[in-house]
Amino acid sequence: MFAVTLALIAATLPAPQGRTLTVGPGAQYATPQAAADAARPGDTVEIAPGTYGNGLTVKRGGITFRGNGNVTIKPKLTINANDLTFENLTFQGSDRFGAYADGRSNLTFRNFGVSGSQDGGLVLLNTSNVLIDGCEIKGTNARGTKADHEAMTIADGSRDVDVKNCHVHDNGEEGIDVKYTENARVKIHDNIVRNNRGPNIYVDSATHVEVYNNISSGTKNETKSGIALAVEDWSDTRLLDNVKVYNNISYGNAQAGLSIWVQSSGTVSNVQIINNTFYGNKKGSISFDGDEYAGANILRNNIFERQTGHEAFKADHNFVGEPGPRTIDAGSAEDAPAFDIEGNPRPRGKAHDIGAHER
Repeated sequence: MFAVTLALIAATLPAPQGRTLTVGPGAQYATPQAAADAARPGDTVEIAPGTYGNGLTVKRGGITFRGNGNVTIKPKLTINANDLTFENLTFQGSDRFGAYADGRSNLTFRNFGVSGSQDGGLVLLNTSNVLIDGCEIKGTNARGTKADHEAMTIADGSRDVDVKNCHVHDNGEEGIDVKYTENARVKIHDNIVRNNRGPNIYVDSATHVEVYNNISSGTKNETKSGIALAVEDWSDTRLLDNVKVYNNISYGNAQAGLSIWVQSSGTVSNVQIINNTFYGNKKGSISFDGDEYAGANILRNNIFERQTGHEAFKADHNFVGEPGPRTIDAGSAEDAPAFDIEGNPRPRGKAHDIGAHER
């Protein structure tokens, strides 16, 4: 009876609060790694402004790592646990990846940075339930085309990943890359992705991916578009399916605004390209390379710089030329997004506008 009473009392008590472990000059710990080694689930590691060496390897889950100001950790982050949050931290100068997780879950990266890594920047493999909000990734893939993975890689079974409000720029390979995952349920939105070797945003042999409300510009290699959908030979499934690309602006890229291609064999199916604006791209709005299409593919409500189409795509309500009065209320509501690139509801007038903006 006494043991049962104690159990009932314990059940009514509030859960114990985690500790706060401080890092910095005069703090409890001199380095983030020392604090990580001492932290337990529920703890928060607060890091004072400054630059810290020895990197950070996290082996225990349920911990929040938070920078209080400008915090740089050299050279890299290695994630070997689940249920982790990283806020206001930048990792710099890795000779491999800037931040790496394989087979993990429930990760949050907020106001998170990677710069100057030799290979990929933020690399997630077989990792699920991830929020990436407000990151900056720059100067990665310093090895160039020999680099392993991309500025941001979401690959090999990574699912349920939300990438938003990020600035991914001036990297030596692709910007944001989703690849080799069926039923990925990945959303890439409200990002600025620019001046990468390219493509800036890449979906390769993945299914169930949404790319929307992004600005993509300035790819540097003449074969790389602003946004690309592809099936490469590295894929086991050789399938890209159920991909939606809408409310994006893609301009000033070295190849097309958007490209679709199959390396040697594979299938592209059920692709919707709706309410995007393309202009100033050296090889036009959309480049189609490969004829292995299936399903219902759509081109609708887009602004093109020149006439664009393909027999595998149903094309309607597109406009060729500069945005202007003729694009207002001239679109179709069928399969159109409920909002525009700025989050304004569609339609605002008599009908949906053509292009990324609803005026």
